[in-house]
Amino acid sequence: MSKRVTILLAEDEPALGMIIKESLETRNFKVLLCDNGEKAYSLYKSELPELLVLDVMMPKKDGFT
Repeated sequence: MSKRVTILLAEDEPALGMIIKESLETRNFKVLLCDNGEKAYSLYKSELPELLVLDVMMPKKDGFT
């Protein structure tokens, strides 16, 4: 049995975030969804996901910083 890949998805638009999350989960990815850059950074440090998908324009911290 292989380990599920964890993806950290940071998207401030709730509907779009849920669509992407559900789509990835149907492909057997574990998805951590958050709505701003500060939460994304905190989750990154605590969960160490294999992949980050970041919205560029988010509140508090953008996807570039």
